Amino acid sequence: MSRILVRGPLGLVLAEPIDVSYEAAVRAARKFLRNRDFLHYGSQLIPERLESETWSLAWAYVREVDDVIDSIDGRSARAVLAREWEKVRAAVGRGAYGGSRLIRDYWLTYFFRNLDEHYSEGEWKKVYSAIRELYLSALIDAARRGRILTPGEMVKLLKYKAVAFFKLYFTLGRFKLNGYEDKLAELLGLALGLLDDFLDALYDLKVGYVNLTSDEIAALRGRGAGMQPPASKTRLWWPRAAKRRGLAILKLLMKARHIAHRVRNPLARKTILRLTEAFAAPILEGRFVPGAIYFFKGGKLLLKLLPRDEMLAYEVGHRMIGTLLSIPQLTPALVKLWVKLTS
Repeated sequence: MSRILVRGPLGLVLAEPIDVSYEAAVRAARKFLRNRDFLHYGSQLIPERLESETWSLAWAYVREVDDVIDSIDGRSARAVLAREWEKVRAAVGRGAYGGSRLIRDYWLTYFFRNLDEHYSEGEWKKVYSAIRELYLSALIDAARRGRILTPGEMVKLLKYKAVAFFKLYFTLGRFKLNGYEDKLAELLGLALGLLDDFLDALYDLKVGYVNLTSDEIAALRGRGAGMQPPASKTRLWWPRAAKRRGLAILKLLMKARHIAHRVRNPLARKTILRLTEAFAAPILEGRFVPGAIYFFKGGKLLLKLLPRDEMLAYEVGHRMIGTLLSIPQLTPALVKLWVKLTS
Protein backbone atom coordinates (compact mmCIF):
# COMPACT_ATOMS: atom_id res chain seq x y z
CA MET A 1 0.00 0.00 0.00
CA SER A 2 2.78 2.43 0.96
CA ARG A 3 4.35 2.06 -2.50
CA ILE A 4 1.44 3.82 -4.17
CA LEU A 5 1.21 6.66 -1.65
CA VAL A 6 2.99 9.89 -2.45
CA ARG A 7 3.20 13.16 -0.51
CA GLY A 8 1.29 16.02 -2.13
CA PRO A 9 0.61 19.59 -0.98
CA LEU A 10 -2.63 18.47 0.71
CA GLY A 11 -1.28 15.26 2.21
CA LEU A 12 -0.67 11.63 1.28
CA VAL A 13 -2.37 10.79 -2.01
CA LEU A 14 -2.83 7.62 -4.02
CA ALA A 15 -0.52 7.50 -7.02
CA GLU A 16 -3.35 5.95 -9.02
CA PRO A 17 -7.14 6.06 -8.52
CA ILE A 18 -8.21 2.88 -6.73
CA ASP A 19 -10.74 1.99 -4.06
CA VAL A 20 -9.07 1.19 -0.75
CA SER A 21 -10.36 -1.76 1.28
CA TYR A 22 -10.76 -1.65 5.04
CA GLU A 23 -7.73 -3.87 5.64
CA ALA A 24 -5.58 -1.83 3.26
CA ALA A 25 -6.61 1.36 5.04
CA VAL A 26 -5.66 -0.10 8.44
CA ARG A 27 -2.32 -1.30 7.09
CA ALA A 28 -1.59 2.14 5.63
CA ALA A 29 -2.55 3.87 8.89
CA ARG A 30 -0.29 1.63 10.95
CA LYS A 31 2.58 2.06 8.50
CA PHE A 32 2.15 5.83 8.66
CA LEU A 33 2.34 5.73 12.46
CA ARG A 34 5.33 3.36 12.45
CA ASN A 35 7.27 5.79 10.28
CA ARG A 36 6.95 8.49 12.96
CA ASP A 37 8.18 7.02 16.27
CA PHE A 38 7.36 4.35 18.81
CA LEU A 39 5.07 6.50 20.95
CA HIS A 40 2.90 7.18 17.88
CA TYR A 41 2.95 3.54 16.80
CA GLY A 42 3.03 1.79 20.16
CA SER A 43 -0.27 3.30 21.28
CA GLN A 44 -2.18 1.02 18.90
CA LEU A 45 -0.49 -2.14 20.20
CA ILE A 46 -2.21 -1.87 23.61
CA PRO A 47 -5.97 -2.15 22.81
CA GLU A 48 -7.67 -5.31 21.53
CA ARG A 49 -7.84 -5.91 17.77
CA LEU A 50 -11.02 -3.99 16.83
CA GLU A 51 -10.21 -1.14 19.18
CA SER A 52 -6.64 -1.03 17.88
CA GLU A 53 -7.77 -0.81 14.26
CA THR A 54 -10.29 1.92 15.08
CA TRP A 55 -7.69 3.92 17.00
CA SER A 56 -5.08 3.48 14.24
CA LEU A 57 -7.49 4.91 11.67
CA ALA A 58 -8.45 7.85 13.88
CA TRP A 59 -4.92 8.64 15.07
CA ALA A 60 -3.41 8.47 11.59
CA TYR A 61 -6.12 10.80 10.29
CA VAL A 62 -5.52 13.35 13.06
CA ARG A 63 -1.73 13.29 12.61
CA GLU A 64 -1.99 13.58 8.83
CA VAL A 65 -4.25 16.65 9.07
CA ASP A 66 -1.83 18.18 11.60
CA ASP A 67 1.07 17.60 9.21
CA VAL A 68 -0.76 19.35 6.39
CA ILE A 69 -1.83 22.45 8.32
CA ASP A 70 1.62 22.80 9.91
CA SER A 71 3.15 23.01 6.43
CA ILE A 72 0.98 25.86 5.09
CA ASP A 73 0.10 29.42 6.10
CA GLY A 74 -2.63 30.22 8.62
CA ARG A 75 -5.26 31.27 6.09
CA SER A 76 -4.77 28.14 3.98
CA ALA A 77 -4.78 26.03 7.15
CA ARG A 78 -8.19 27.38 8.16
CA ALA A 79 -9.55 26.58 4.69
CA VAL A 80 -8.24 23.01 4.89
CA LEU A 81 -9.73 22.58 8.36
CA ALA A 82 -13.12 23.81 7.17
CA ARG A 83 -13.11 21.17 4.42
CA GLU A 84 -12.01 18.45 6.84
CA TRP A 85 -14.80 19.31 9.26
CA GLU A 86 -17.32 18.95 6.44
CA LYS A 87 -15.84 15.51 5.74
CA VAL A 88 -16.23 14.58 9.42
CA ARG A 89 -19.88 15.54 9.35
CA ALA A 90 -20.41 13.73 6.05
CA ALA A 91 -18.59 10.60 7.25
CA VAL A 92 -21.11 9.93 10.01
CA GLY A 93 -22.99 6.77 9.04
CA ARG A 94 -21.27 6.41 5.67
CA GLY A 95 -19.51 3.28 4.41
CA ALA A 96 -16.29 3.34 2.40
CA TYR A 97 -15.43 6.77 1.04
CA GLY A 98 -14.57 5.75 -2.53
CA GLY A 99 -13.25 7.90 -5.32
CA SER A 100 -10.85 9.99 -3.24
CA ARG A 101 -7.12 10.20 -3.85
CA LEU A 102 -6.41 11.28 -0.25
CA ILE A 103 -5.71 8.26 1.95
CA ARG A 104 -6.94 10.10 5.04
CA ASP A 105 -10.45 10.19 3.56
CA TYR A 106 -10.51 6.39 3.77
CA TRP A 107 -9.08 6.45 7.29
CA LEU A 108 -11.82 8.83 8.35
CA THR A 109 -14.77 6.99 6.85
CA TYR A 110 -13.68 3.50 7.94
CA PHE A 111 -13.09 4.91 11.42
CA PHE A 112 -16.66 6.22 11.55
CA ARG A 113 -17.97 2.94 10.17
CA ASN A 114 -16.36 1.09 13.07
CA LEU A 115 -17.68 3.68 15.47
CA ASP A 116 -21.23 3.27 14.19
CA GLU A 117 -21.15 -0.52 14.08
CA HIS A 118 -19.20 -1.47 17.18
CA TYR A 119 -19.41 1.32 19.78
CA SER A 120 -22.29 2.33 22.02
CA GLU A 121 -24.17 5.61 21.74
CA GLY A 122 -22.42 6.89 24.86
CA GLU A 123 -19.01 6.06 23.44
CA TRP A 124 -19.99 7.62 20.09
CA LYS A 125 -20.92 10.90 21.79
CA LYS A 126 -17.63 11.01 23.72
CA VAL A 127 -15.64 10.37 20.56
CA TYR A 128 -17.49 12.99 18.53
CA SER A 129 -16.99 15.52 21.34
CA ALA A 130 -13.25 14.80 21.44
CA ILE A 131 -12.94 15.14 17.66
CA ARG A 132 -14.77 18.46 17.78
CA GLU A 133 -12.37 19.70 20.47
CA LEU A 134 -9.39 18.61 18.37
CA TYR A 135 -10.87 20.52 15.44
CA LEU A 136 -11.31 23.65 17.58
CA SER A 137 -7.74 23.36 18.85
CA ALA A 138 -6.48 23.19 15.29
CA LEU A 139 -8.43 26.36 14.45
CA ILE A 140 -6.97 28.14 17.48
CA ASP A 141 -3.49 26.97 16.52
CA ALA A 142 -3.91 28.26 12.97
CA ALA A 143 -5.11 31.63 14.26
CA ARG A 144 -2.41 32.09 16.94
CA ARG A 145 0.60 32.25 14.64
CA GLY A 146 2.62 35.29 15.60
CA ARG A 147 0.63 35.80 18.82
CA ILE A 148 1.66 35.34 22.43
CA LEU A 149 -1.06 33.63 24.45
CA THR A 150 -2.04 34.43 28.01
CA PRO A 151 -1.81 31.54 30.52
CA GLY A 152 -5.59 31.13 30.34
CA GLU A 153 -5.55 30.95 26.55
CA MET A 154 -2.73 28.40 26.62
CA VAL A 155 -4.57 26.15 29.09
CA LYS A 156 -7.74 26.41 26.98
CA LEU A 157 -5.80 25.41 23.88
CA LEU A 158 -4.16 22.45 25.62
CA LYS A 159 -7.52 21.25 26.96
CA TYR A 160 -8.93 21.28 23.45
CA LYS A 161 -5.84 19.66 21.98
CA ALA A 162 -3.87 17.31 24.24
CA VAL A 163 -6.66 16.54 26.71
CA ALA A 164 -9.06 15.70 23.88
CA PHE A 165 -6.40 13.41 22.41
CA PHE A 166 -6.32 11.27 25.56
CA LYS A 167 -10.11 11.28 25.84
CA LEU A 168 -10.29 9.96 22.28
CA TYR A 169 -7.63 7.33 22.95
CA PHE A 170 -9.14 6.06 26.19
CA THR A 171 -12.63 5.84 24.67
CA LEU A 172 -11.67 4.17 21.38
CA GLY A 173 -9.22 1.86 23.15
CA ARG A 174 -11.87 1.02 25.78
CA PHE A 175 -9.38 1.38 28.60
CA LYS A 176 -10.62 0.11 31.96
CA LEU A 177 -9.73 3.05 34.20
CA ASN A 178 -12.35 2.71 36.96
CA GLY A 179 -14.10 5.96 36.11
CA TYR A 180 -10.92 8.05 36.10
CA GLU A 181 -10.81 8.43 32.31
CA ASP A 182 -11.57 12.16 32.18
CA LYS A 183 -9.32 13.08 35.11
CA LEU A 184 -6.38 11.12 33.73
CA ALA A 185 -6.97 12.60 30.28
CA GLU A 186 -6.84 16.09 31.79
CA LEU A 187 -3.67 15.49 33.81
CA LEU A 188 -1.77 13.66 31.07
CA GLY A 189 -3.02 16.01 28.36
CA LEU A 190 -2.01 19.21 30.14
CA ALA A 191 1.37 17.76 31.08
CA LEU A 192 2.09 16.50 27.57
CA GLY A 193 0.96 19.78 26.01
CA LEU A 194 3.23 21.83 28.26
CA LEU A 195 6.10 19.43 27.59
CA ASP A 196 5.62 19.33 23.80
CA ASP A 197 5.32 23.08 23.47
CA PHE A 198 8.54 23.69 25.38
CA LEU A 199 10.63 21.03 23.64
CA ASP A 200 9.37 22.21 20.23
CA ALA A 201 9.66 25.93 21.09
CA LEU A 202 12.50 26.82 18.73
CA TYR A 203 11.10 24.84 15.81
CA ASP A 204 7.62 26.24 16.31
CA LEU A 205 8.98 29.79 16.56
CA LYS A 206 10.38 29.44 13.05
CA VAL A 207 6.88 28.78 11.68
CA GLY A 208 5.23 31.49 13.77
CA TYR A 209 4.15 29.78 16.99
CA VAL A 210 5.19 31.35 20.31
CA ASN A 211 4.91 28.61 22.92
CA LEU A 212 5.81 30.65 25.99
CA THR A 213 2.88 32.47 27.59
CA SER A 214 2.74 36.22 28.15
CA ASP A 215 3.36 35.71 31.88
CA GLU A 216 6.41 33.53 31.25
CA ILE A 217 7.87 36.07 28.84
CA ALA A 218 7.17 38.99 31.16
CA ALA A 219 8.79 37.17 34.09
CA LEU A 220 11.83 36.20 32.06
CA ARG A 221 12.46 39.63 30.60
CA GLY A 222 11.11 41.81 33.34
CA ARG A 223 9.38 43.80 30.58
CA GLY A 224 6.04 43.95 28.82
CA ALA A 225 4.29 40.70 28.04
CA GLY A 226 4.12 41.35 24.32
CA MET A 227 7.87 41.27 23.71
CA GLN A 228 9.56 38.33 22.00
CA PRO A 229 13.03 37.09 23.03
CA PRO A 230 16.06 38.33 21.08
CA ALA A 231 17.53 35.38 19.19
CA SER A 232 21.01 36.07 20.61
CA LYS A 233 19.71 35.70 24.18
CA THR A 234 17.45 32.71 23.66
CA ARG A 235 19.70 30.28 25.56
CA LEU A 236 19.70 32.52 28.61
CA TRP A 237 15.93 32.29 28.79
CA TRP A 238 15.46 28.56 28.96
CA PRO A 239 16.80 27.68 32.45
CA ARG A 240 14.35 30.04 34.16
CA ALA A 241 11.48 29.14 31.83
CA ALA A 242 12.21 25.44 32.22
CA LYS A 243 12.20 25.49 36.02
CA ARG A 244 8.68 26.87 36.38
CA ARG A 245 7.14 24.87 33.58
CA GLY A 246 9.05 21.70 34.43
CA LEU A 247 7.78 21.70 38.00
CA ALA A 248 4.20 22.24 36.81
CA ILE A 249 4.53 19.24 34.47
CA LEU A 250 6.00 17.04 37.19
CA LYS A 251 3.14 17.89 39.56
CA LEU A 252 0.50 17.02 36.95
CA LEU A 253 2.21 13.72 36.17
CA MET A 254 2.59 12.81 39.85
CA LYS A 255 -1.16 13.34 40.36
CA ALA A 256 -1.77 10.99 37.42
CA ARG A 257 0.50 8.40 39.06
CA HIS A 258 -1.46 8.57 42.30
CA ILE A 259 -4.68 7.88 40.38
CA ALA A 260 -3.04 5.10 38.33
CA HIS A 261 -2.42 3.09 41.49
CA ARG A 262 -6.19 2.97 42.01
CA VAL A 263 -6.78 1.44 38.56
CA ARG A 264 -7.43 -2.28 38.93
CA ASN A 265 -6.69 -3.40 35.36
CA PRO A 266 -2.95 -4.25 35.24
CA LEU A 267 -2.38 -3.27 31.59
CA ALA A 268 -4.21 0.05 31.94
CA ARG A 269 -2.40 0.82 35.20
CA LYS A 270 1.03 0.06 33.70
CA THR A 271 0.22 2.16 30.63
CA ILE A 272 -0.48 5.26 32.74
CA LEU A 273 2.57 4.74 34.97
CA ARG A 274 4.95 4.25 32.04
CA LEU A 275 3.56 7.29 30.20
CA THR A 276 4.06 9.51 33.25
CA GLU A 277 7.65 8.30 33.51
CA ALA A 278 8.40 8.81 29.81
CA PHE A 279 7.00 12.37 29.96
CA ALA A 280 8.84 13.20 33.18
CA ALA A 281 12.17 11.78 32.02
CA PRO A 282 13.43 14.82 30.05
CA ILE A 283 12.94 17.03 33.12
CA LEU A 284 14.42 14.65 35.70
CA GLU A 285 17.30 13.57 33.46
CA GLY A 286 18.35 17.15 32.67
CA ARG A 287 17.20 17.10 29.04
CA PHE A 288 14.43 19.68 29.38
CA VAL A 289 15.65 22.10 26.71
CA PRO A 290 14.15 23.12 23.36
CA GLY A 291 15.14 20.68 20.66
CA ALA A 292 15.28 17.67 22.98
CA ILE A 293 12.89 14.76 22.62
CA TYR A 294 11.08 12.37 24.91
CA PHE A 295 10.95 8.72 24.00
CA PHE A 296 9.91 5.32 25.31
CA LYS A 297 12.88 3.22 26.42
CA GLY A 298 12.75 -0.17 24.73
CA GLY A 299 10.40 1.07 22.01
CA LYS A 300 12.99 1.10 19.22
CA LEU A 301 14.01 -2.47 20.04
CA LEU A 302 10.41 -3.66 19.91
CA LEU A 303 9.91 -1.97 16.53
CA LYS A 304 12.92 -3.85 15.15
CA LEU A 305 11.51 -7.15 16.39
CA LEU A 306 8.06 -6.67 14.84
CA PRO A 307 7.28 -8.14 11.38
CA ARG A 308 6.90 -5.71 8.48
CA ASP A 309 3.37 -6.98 7.79
CA GLU A 310 1.25 -4.60 9.87
CA MET A 311 -1.53 -7.05 10.71
CA LEU A 312 0.97 -9.64 11.93
CA ALA A 313 3.00 -6.92 13.66
CA TYR A 314 -0.05 -5.98 15.72
CA GLU A 315 -0.63 -9.57 16.83
CA VAL A 316 3.01 -9.97 17.89
CA GLY A 317 3.26 -6.50 19.41
CA HIS A 318 0.01 -6.85 21.32
CA ARG A 319 1.36 -9.99 23.01
CA MET A 320 4.68 -8.29 23.85
CA ILE A 321 3.45 -4.86 24.93
CA GLY A 322 2.57 -5.98 28.46
CA THR A 323 6.18 -7.04 29.04
CA LEU A 324 7.50 -3.72 27.72
CA LEU A 325 5.10 -1.78 29.92
CA SER A 326 6.46 -3.63 32.95
CA ILE A 327 9.87 -1.96 32.48
CA PRO A 328 10.16 1.36 34.39
CA GLN A 329 11.21 4.36 32.32
CA LEU A 330 13.07 5.97 35.25
CA THR A 331 15.60 4.77 37.80
CA PRO A 332 14.40 4.46 41.44
CA ALA A 333 16.66 7.40 42.38
CA LEU A 334 14.94 9.67 39.86
CA VAL A 335 11.51 8.58 41.05
CA LYS A 336 12.52 9.52 44.60
CA LEU A 337 13.73 12.91 43.35
CA TRP A 338 10.40 13.37 41.56
CA VAL A 339 8.49 12.66 44.77
CA LYS A 340 10.68 15.08 46.68
CA LEU A 341 10.25 17.87 44.11
CA THR A 342 6.46 17.56 44.05
CA SER A 343 5.75 16.86 47.74
